[in-house]
Amino acid sequence: MKKLIVLFTFSILLLGCVPSVPPSDQGVIPPTEIAPTLEIGQGTATAAAQDLPVVVEYNLGETTISQSMFPEDDRFYNMPVRLNGIIAAPSGEYGPYPVVLILHGNHPGCPVPEGDMIDRWPCDPEIERRNYTGFDYLVGRLAAQGYVALSININAEYTFGFGEPIPFERLGQLVNLHLEALAVAVGGGTNNFGVELDGRADMSRLAFIGHSQGAEGAFWLIQQAGLDSPDAFANVGYGPAYGLLMIASAANWAGAEGARLPLAVILPACDMDVFTQDGQLYYEITRLDLQQTSWASSIWLERANHNYFNQTLSDEAVSRPDRPDCEPLLEPETQRDFLSDYTLAFFTKIFTEDPAAMERLGMDSQAFVTDELFGLPVRLAALVAKPDRLPLLVPFSEAELESNLAGGSLTTEGLTTFYCEEGYYTPFVKPGSEPCKRVNLVIPGHPAMIVVSWEQQGGELRFSLPEESDLSQFTAISLRAAIDPLSTLNQAGESQTFTVQLVDQQGNSATVGTQADEPALRFPEGYEVENDTFDGGMFAGRVPLTSIRIPLSGFAGVNFSEIREIVILFDQTTSGSLFMSDIEFIR
Repeated sequence: MKKLIVLFTFSILLLGCVPSVPPSDQGVIPPTEIAPTLEIGQGTATAAAQDLPVVVEYNLGETTISQSMFPEDDRFYNMPVRLNGIIAAPSGEYGPYPVVLILHGNHPGCPVPEGDMIDRWPCDPEIERRNYTGFDYLVGRLAAQGYVALSININAEYTFGFGEPIPFERLGQLVNLHLEALAVAVGGGTNNFGVELDGRADMSRLAFIGHSQGAEGAFWLIQQAGLDSPDAFANVGYGPAYGLLMIASAANWAGAEGARLPLAVILPACDMDVFTQDGQLYYEITRLDLQQTSWASSIWLERANHNYFNQTLSDEAVSRPDRPDCEPLLEPETQRDFLSDYTLAFFTKIFTEDPAAMERLGMDSQAFVTDELFGLPVRLAALVAKPDRLPLLVPFSEAELESNLAGGSLTTEGLTTFYCEEGYYTPFVKPGSEPCKRVNLVIPGHPAMIVVSWEQQGGELRFSLPEESDLSQFTAISLRAAIDPLSTLNQAGESQTFTVQLVDQQGNSATVGTQADEPALRFPEGYEVENDTFDGGMFAGRVPLTSIRIPLSGFAGVNFSEIREIVILFDQTTSGSLFMSDIEFIR
């Protein structure tokens, strides 16, 4: 098991010999017993400030962390850091409570001297940027709903003022120091956090929230520290992590291994920092991971920007002249209210298994996909746990255009299909890849997908199933799709639609169409612009590949234990071209 290696010199008496708190067998107290005026996902974001627990700024003192890229006698080997942050804990007699750790993004902590390009580390705390305080609204609301929540100062992770860092090496040590100190305080030892913690936090139940580079750092940390393993507590003294919420994530160091715990990725549609919404990569590598065991969701939040999630930041762009879909932006408080409501519903699901939480998150596998969450317009990509999926097409490879993943064939009539492997590439690098439009469109995450095109009404995409296929335990057909806005086969500004047909062994059939104005099949907002570099022009908007769900309850008159064929019928429009992936039965 991978384990955090932490080399440090403590200048304060934090850790002593007090053991970590052992795993708890107590459940989370229902939110109404903690704060009766607040109900998860139902007005939490607009609660009066006096209803929330007090958020306290703490300072655990100064210490050093090590930088392995330097020799031990180098002045940069031992890096000075300040262990500070903000914390809030629930009021009342209940507990112990799960622990939520928030990691802020890369916004320069120490000033850059005039004429220089690199900051100086460390700097006086009076002038260091307190990025961690930008989530005090979320810390308070989490505490009100039964969590011990911390937002810690990780400016040291991002600075180049003390040598060029190995990505996330500093972060692992910083997180470990804060959590070790928290474990000591919870166990009745030294407590410099400023709130009562003795016995009040359950170190065996963790969750992480990360913003921007803090999100990819959290993803890395969970995997490298083994916090996604049931053995985490025995190995490092805290964990396992029950879930990860990634907000406007960067993806500079995205690996090949997907998340092994519940994952939610919030993508602000008008992000001008991570302007191609690269955080979608974490959803994509999770869906392609053969070891994927938990559910995942990607939430495309319309008219949201990168910075407003952190209330210490202003908008990252002066204007967005090429993005008509970003006018006007969400108000900062509205954007933060959404994050609060989504976060609380997410944690309700992962810590209490409240069945209603999945519906609030837009993940109800028995319902059509919504285009709104917590009162705001969204687009969703939803991935259920691997044991609850029967994939027909992911696609992993071009072979799926002939043989589907359930063991039957894939045949077409009256249409063409084209396989696009994952990643960004140009037609020069991959000749013949023009239908994938990698250079012409921004499809966040650059997912593996197929292009399905028809020039006359009535095209068919047919998946045969083995005779022994039993679909009676499944609840819906799910897929992801998006319109190609640059294809002349699509009517500009008009939505697409299609029909799904099921046929059983006796020849009985039933059809259900996509819902009216299906979110995934709406024509994307934006416009075509000329491009002298690549043929086909460019599209100024974004084209996120999002989910379509068709509940099986709508297919009357067929025997679900003996389905032999599923047919996607493009019989509603005279022509069209769609990007598609993840065609599967789910439950």
